[in-house]
Amino acid sequence: MTESQFDAVRSDTRHLRILAGAGTGKTRVLTHRIAYQINAIRIEPEHSLCLAFTNKAANEIKRRMGQMGEASLVETGTFHSIAYRQVKARWKDLGIRDEPDLISNRGRYLSRILPKSFNNTEHNFILSEISWATARRISADDYISEAGNAGRLDIIPFASVAEYFRKYSELKRKENFIDFDDIIQLAIEFLAEDPNYAEARHWKFRDLFVDEFQDVNPLQFALLQAWLGPTSSLTVVGDPCQAIYSWNGADSRFLNNFEKYFPDSQTITLKDNFRSSPEILALSSSILPTMESLNPKMQSGRLPTIRAELNEYEEARSVASLVKELAIGNITLGDQAVLVRTHAQIPPIAEVFKDQDIKFRVASDSESGAGAGRGDEVEILTLHAAKGLEWKIVHLCGVEEGFHPIAHANTELALGEERRLFFVGLTRAEEELHISWARNRSLGSKRSRKPSTYIKELSNLLDPTPFKFVSDTKVLSQRIRAFLSSRNITDHQRNTTDREKSCADKLDSMRRNIAKANDSKPEIVLSDDAIAALVSIKPKSIQDLDKIPQVSSVVIDRFGEQIIEIFS
Repeated sequence: MTESQFDAVRSDTRHLRILAGAGTGKTRVLTHRIAYQINAIRIEPEHSLCLAFTNKAANEIKRRMGQMGEASLVETGTFHSIAYRQVKARWKDLGIRDEPDLISNRGRYLSRILPKSFNNTEHNFILSEISWATARRISADDYISEAGNAGRLDIIPFASVAEYFRKYSELKRKENFIDFDDIIQLAIEFLAEDPNYAEARHWKFRDLFVDEFQDVNPLQFALLQAWLGPTSSLTVVGDPCQAIYSWNGADSRFLNNFEKYFPDSQTITLKDNFRSSPEILALSSSILPTMESLNPKMQSGRLPTIRAELNEYEEARSVASLVKELAIGNITLGDQAVLVRTHAQIPPIAEVFKDQDIKFRVASDSESGAGAGRGDEVEILTLHAAKGLEWKIVHLCGVEEGFHPIAHANTELALGEERRLFFVGLTRAEEELHISWARNRSLGSKRSRKPSTYIKELSNLLDPTPFKFVSDTKVLSQRIRAFLSSRNITDHQRNTTDREKSCADKLDSMRRNIAKANDSKPEIVLSDDAIAALVSIKPKSIQDLDKIPQVSSVVIDRFGEQIIEIFS
């Protein structure tokens, strides 16, 4: 372990906040902290509780602690699953026989009180608004003002949403059923109304641990506070840069202002990234310039690529071609993922993959979380579903205006969340990252598209990179020549190869001049792979350059004619 990881594991403070950046080993630190605290006889496993936000994340924590002796005895689950066990036990203690039925599908019951004329978009909008309100402990009576203050969308007027919210609550009372958020509210009420019962619960779970604390919502935080007794300890792990669920009710202020709620707390920050190559990490970090920098610990790799395609199907075909090209040696299909912003971007990719016999799987957002088992197939999923996962190679598609950031993000808070979501997508990649966008896309009708502002930022050669690459210009030139010299050439090919070397030298000289003028690094302008690809393909037109994934669209726009002239 690093020094900061070990500090987090062995700290004996009562309230600990661990700020764990992407790829810094947060789950490892959390599980090892639990095991260490047990072995140091500071906590008892039978009186410890570990909370996660998805079943998969909880199962992954259980799996890891299952190999750590007594740590396997620690109760682990989601807020909802632990609360439901508590509520059912309380009903039994109180002798309540007419227990409410738990509904797992809130949307199906909501359909009973919505007009039949409503389409899926309208239905899902009302469902998401009710979920947001209950997560933030907002009543139907307060919904209109709170939704307006929060800058929520009004696909359906707030007054209508509030009315359907009331009707849904009345239906629950009338038919004696509860949903998942009601479980948490009931658990809170049981603890508040009986001090003796609350004291017993505090004795049952004296030491609490919470994963992904930036995702906690006000309802869950209220339950957490009710679970904490005067002598309870609390450890939370989270990353403010991966707070991407405020649209669903989450509130990262509980993590960011942890010391406000727990004045005697200690904070330990993990900065060493063990997931992504330095090149990927440098690119990702530039999207969030105010975040505390992460230290790359993995070996250097390929520079990320950015490319533009004619339309969504050309983009899908280029991704398919790259997926097959990269699935060689130790890299399998299961080592690759295709990430998109919305579900609407998935069908063209799935269609092309099916036509080209590429095994793939479309993952749903509800499957998000650590520990997803993957066979030898490419996963296609949204950025939200990708959170907590990682792949050797990531293809980030459809990075266009309207998707990144999403079109309806019109407040500073929403735009900040969109930027963090894009950062999450970038940091899923370990070894290679390939970004693409389409100049035209059919969204009901065919529309011309523009690259996302994020692409413009990432490709802006006028911004000096904060990352210091290991290779200097002389070494890079030697690597290019070594690549060309390693080819097995015949006498008949010798003149051609000499010309290739000349072109490579000119490209190297060009990138050094451009880099010097822009206070950048040569490999930011053109990578070794890009030069090798250019020398191999010998582009004669801008259209030829567009087909080379290693050359970014910005380089083509600014220096395309200069590159073509080298090969003329």
